[in-house]
Amino acid sequence: MISIGQELIIPPTDGVLYKWKEGDTIEKIAATFKADPHDILLYPGNKLDLANPVIEPGTYVMIPGGSREFRTWVVPTIPRGPAGVNKSIYGPGACDTSAGGAFGTGTFVWPTRNRVLSGNDYWPGHLAIDIAAYTGDPIYAADSGVVVYAGPVGGGYGNMVMIDHGNGYQTLYAHLSAWNVRCGASVSQGQVIGQAGSTGRSTGPHLHFEVRYLGGFVNPWYVLP
Repeated sequence: MISIGQELIIPPTDGVLYKWKEGDTIEKIAATFKADPHDILLYPGNKLDLANPVIEPGTYVMIPGGSREFRTWVVPTIPRGPAGVNKSIYGPGACDTSAGGAFGTGTFVWPTRNRVLSGNDYWPGHLAIDIAAYTGDPIYAADSGVVVYAGPVGGGYGNMVMIDHGNGYQTLYAHLSAWNVRCGASVSQGQVIGQAGSTGRSTGPHLHFEVRYLGGFVNPWYVLP
């Protein structure tokens, strides 16, 4: 739950915080995020020279009014268990068995170094938060538990890790460029489980982070410190 005195860093306006890449143009990115190119040019925080609006690759640019594409399918919650799950249904990263292993502490840590949103916050059309990250940034287990999925998955998630914390909670980490853990392994809170990326249906590097409890979705802001 958000506490008094906690510092939150979120985009200063509605829209998408985007990391500029080689070959990007303002018109192309505006079209991608369904935004007005003039709003990008005129947004004060972007500090663009209107006469020569050059944006260096790697620069974070605010896309006012922009939005990412929402998913129409979500990964089913995968509980730990001795029987595992059917890979033909869940995907190649599912486990033959994920019984036993570590249990969560009941509290969570941030899965990334920073706390900057990139585009979508949590709301009924997007049951997660998107955290800005550079490709290759370490992704940490938000709590101890057992990996119940590690690998590519459908539905636009790209490379994904899901952890069952053994106390009703699961956490999901998507769009990874790589994963460092195998399905069925125990992980400790704060352990590096992968690297941020832009795999799947993604318009730029970020971490799609979900929290679930007893199969339902939980706003991550309610449990992050």
